[in-house]
Amino acid sequence: MPRMPRIPKIPRIPRIPRIPRISQSPASPGGRNDPVPAPAASRRRPRPGRYRFFQIGFFVLLLAIGYLLYSNYNYIVFKTLIAGNYIYKDDLDAFYDAALGQDRPAGETRSFDYAVIASVTEKIRSINQDRYTYLYTPPQYVLSQETEREEAKTAYFKPLSDDTVMLYLPNISDGVKDFVMQNRAELKTYKNLILDLRSNPGGLLADFYSIAELFTKKGDILGYEKTRVGFLSHAVKSSKDTYFDFGSILILQNSDTASAAEGLILALKANVANVRTVGGKSFGKGIGQVTIPLQDGYAVKATVLLVSGPGDVSINRVGIEPDLPYEKDDIVGYALGLLG
Repeated sequence: MPRMPRIPKIPRIPRIPRIPRISQSPASPGGRNDPVPAPAASRRRPRPGRYRFFQIGFFVLLLAIGYLLYSNYNYIVFKTLIAGNYIYKDDLDAFYDAALGQDRPAGETRSFDYAVIASVTEKIRSINQDRYTYLYTPPQYVLSQETEREEAKTAYFKPLSDDTVMLYLPNISDGVKDFVMQNRAELKTYKNLILDLRSNPGGLLADFYSIAELFTKKGDILGYEKTRVGFLSHAVKSSKDTYFDFGSILILQNSDTASAAEGLILALKANVANVRTVGGKSFGKGIGQVTIPLQDGYAVKATVLLVSGPGDVSINRVGIEPDLPYEKDDIVGYALGLLG
């Protein structure tokens, strides 16, 4: 029987290589887009310390909350006992009304908090006559802000001669600072300045520093601020170059010139040549306050700073003696005559 012919082995078809995915790259210098293999997908394994920062932060937050609860434990217990459980509620309401007035906030706990603040600050004032530490009720807080803004609108300057201009500042506030900044270019065109700070009660320290920086040179000490927290006490220095370059500056002051206005006088006298003061002895307020808004429209104001001039000598309850005493009604004409 004849043998069957052997069937030849069919060759295997070569495997077609896998075409890599491409991503669009920025246009090449030749004007075509060259395909670039896409990076292989990979899953990052979390690093051991990746969330350590958040863990530490959460732990610190818990410690802070615990400390606040511990340090305020006595007050929280007292507040809960009286505001929530005192049996003579009518008498408690009478206490709230006496401390806060009839328009006190709803809620026993809020009324208790504000009444405590009002009572403590009133007691402080009775001990050391610090009339600047108190609780603002909502109407009082709104009125104080509106009064400051309205006073700032009365700021003005006017030429007294071809080379002398008078600048009147009713307080030291954002509005007054903005007024000076807006008109500084025209003020700069005069040779001499009469700066009227009579009856200026002061205001914000930050605004006093901004105004003083127009007259002083960078690095000049404008004053010192001292607090109960030692590392927060510091000298305040001018951070800008001199803008005004008046030949002579006369500052008008009286017994109602106080606080930040006195600070401005001290800063100019210590750092600027040809500055003299005319008028009466100033009020003598070398302390600073912080006002913190509270809930329900209330705010608390407290004395937290001792403020002194560049020589670090306090004028609190002392005042600033004028270089040239003069308290007659024609003080502006008198000052103009001093300039020749």
